Amino acid sequence: MEPEAPRAWPARDAGSRVCRALPRATQFYFAPGRVNLMGDHIDYLGGVVLPMSLRSGTILAAAPGAPGVGLRVQALDVGETADLTAADLTRPLGDWRRRLVALLSALGLAPEAVPWEVAVSGTLAGGGLSSSASFALVFARWLMHLGVVPALPPWALGVRLQRLEAEHAGVACGLMDPLAIDLGEAGAALRLDCRGQAGEAIPLNFDEAVFALVPSGVARQLADGGYNRVRGRLAEALQAEGFPPDAIPPAEAIVRRPPLRHVQSEQARVFAACEALRAGDADAFGALMNASHRSLAEDYGVSVPALDHLTATARALPGVFGARLTGAGFGGWALVLCARDGWPEVRGTLARAGFPGGVLAEPGGRPRSLALEEGRYGQDP
Repeated sequence: MEPEAPRAWPARDAGSRVCRALPRATQFYFAPGRVNLMGDHIDYLGGVVLPMSLRSGTILAAAPGAPGVGLRVQALDVGETADLTAADLTRPLGDWRRRLVALLSALGLAPEAVPWEVAVSGTLAGGGLSSSASFALVFARWLMHLGVVPALPPWALGVRLQRLEAEHAGVACGLMDPLAIDLGEAGAALRLDCRGQAGEAIPLNFDEAVFALVPSGVARQLADGGYNRVRGRLAEALQAEGFPPDAIPPAEAIVRRPPLRHVQSEQARVFAACEALRAGDADAFGALMNASHRSLAEDYGVSVPALDHLTATARALPGVFGARLTGAGFGGWALVLCARDGWPEVRGTLARAGFPGGVLAEPGGRPRSLALEEGRYGQDP
C-alpha cells in the first residue's frame, strides 16, 4: 500500500504525493496559501488589507541527500527533478529553479551547501491563492527550522521575498502575500497594515456563514505583463493627479481617474470589512465583496469574463451574501460568502453552471513542521 498523508494534515493531497515520491523522508514542512478577503491592489501602496491563510498550501518532504550532491528537488506539480546549482540563476524569469536558487542566495546559501533531497507539491493551482509565496516560504522556513540559516522575522523575510518576486519572476508585487502566510492565524483573518508593519488577527465571527473558493477555469499568469501594466496605469494616474507614487490618496481627496477610484474606495472597504467581520455581519460583508468586485472589474480592469460570470451567478443564488474575485485577478479563483448550510447546494449549482471544484476556505495558520509519525507511514495522528 502506497503511503498517504494523515487525514488531519493540511493540503493532504499534496502530502500524499510527497510521501509517495520520497518514502524515506525524515522531515515534513507545510506553508499555507492565502486568500484575500478584501483589499486587492493596495498592498503595494502601503495599504491595510484583510487576507487569511488557508489549509490549502505547499508541503515539502525532505531526506538526507547522497554524498557529494547538494539540494536535489523533485518539483512534483511540474514533473521535474533537478540538482540545483548557481547556474540556474540564468534560467528565464519565473523558472522555479531560478527562483529557488535566488531564495537560497538571499539567505546566504549555495545550493551545493544544502545536502538534502526534497519532494514538494501544493494544492494551490489556478492562480490567486499565492502559490509562489507559499513555495518560497515552505523552503525558507524549513531551512530556518533546520538551523542552517538564522531565523528571520516575518517582515524582514517578506521584504526579501518581495524583491525576489520582482527580480526573478518579473512581478512587481506587494508585501501582502508572504506576510499573510507567515503571520497566519488559525481560525482568524489578518488585518495587515503594509506600511505600519502591523498585523492583527480578527476571528471569523460568522456563526452561520462560510467563505468558499470557486475556480473560474481561467488559469492566471502574472508574469505575462498584465499585473505590471495595471501598476503602470496606477502610477500614471497618481502622478497626473498630483499624489505621491507610493500611497493611497486620502479618503477625503477628490479623485477622477478609475485606478485611483479603486484604490481609494478599496481601502475604505477594508476598514468596513474589518468591522463587519468583528460584528459577524455577513450581509454587510457580502455587500462590500460585491462592491469590491465591481471596482476591480470596472475601475481597475483586472477581471475577466469568466470571473464576472462566476460571481454574478453566485450572487443570484439563495443564501449567497457576496462574491468577488480574489488576488490580483486576470483569472484564478473567486471568493464566495454564503450560508453554512447552503454551501452544498451553492457548490452544486455553480458546478452545473460550468464552475466545478469549489471548496471551503478555512484558515490554515502559519508555516510549520508536520510531525514525522503523522506522515511517514500515512497514519492518523
